[in-house]
Amino acid sequence: MRIKVVTDKRSGVCGGVSRAIKMIEREICNRNSRDIYVNGELLHNRLEMERLMDSGLKLEEDVEKIRSGVLFIRTHGVSKDVKRLAIENMNQVIDATCPKVSSSQKIIEDHYSSGYQIVIVGKEKHPEVKGLLGYCNFEGICILKNKDIDLIDMKKKTLLIAQTTVASERFEYFASLLKPKISDLKIANTICPFVEKRELELVQFAQEHDIVIFIGGKNSSNTKLMYDRFSAYNKRSYLVENKNEIDFTWFRENDLAGISGSASTPTWQIEEVKKVIEDHFNQ
Repeated sequence: MRIKVVTDKRSGVCGGVSRAIKMIEREICNRNSRDIYVNGELLHNRLEMERLMDSGLKLEEDVEKIRSGVLFIRTHGVSKDVKRLAIENMNQVIDATCPKVSSSQKIIEDHYSSGYQIVIVGKEKHPEVKGLLGYCNFEGICILKNKDIDLIDMKKKTLLIAQTTVASERFEYFASLLKPKISDLKIANTICPFVEKRELELVQFAQEHDIVIFIGGKNSSNTKLMYDRFSAYNKRSYLVENKNEIDFTWFRENDLAGISGSASTPTWQIEEVKKVIEDHFNQ
């Protein structure tokens, strides 16, 4: 069978993830006798996490157990309490929080200290949102479904802010819904512009190819958001986490196959999948 495989030249990890990986690699390379930890997945990409852990990174979600080591704050960020505990336990703290998330943390902290009710459009159990809640004494309200509106006190001055990877339609929907209901409403659209731009690029990429193989972590909100968006434009779109999940029966004679990935998928994984497909059909 003859097919042509093309990689998405605009794919690869976002700036925040790239920055975090470089910080980790630099610390591992220059490591002293202290262990290097991250309190949860640095990014939602299992294979990249395995690569970093093979190089010496340790995963420990309970910060209380990390003592006299080096703690990397992951890209999703953490609450102030987590940082404080790590320092009390004699750890060196290296903050790899995505700058976009750090900005959201400051916005929430400033408004909360000024008496604003904090409303976050996002998933309550997502690590980024858990961290954001720590900047308003865990008193923020998370909304994602229509019924969540009932949790909001419409009489209070309110800050409406977004999880950086939430669907823009969801945020805009709640913003338009709350504007006429809350007299003092501040709106902070903190959705990552990289994510929004990539969504549009992926729609175009999907339309240009017969079949699309999209690589990303199954536990990544960003991956699911992007895949759901562009796969509507190409029904022969498949989400895989690694090369072992490829089913060669997906492909047809003379297919133009596109390989792309989410904002947490490094280029090496995209090239690896491309090679596996090409090697199979060139035999």
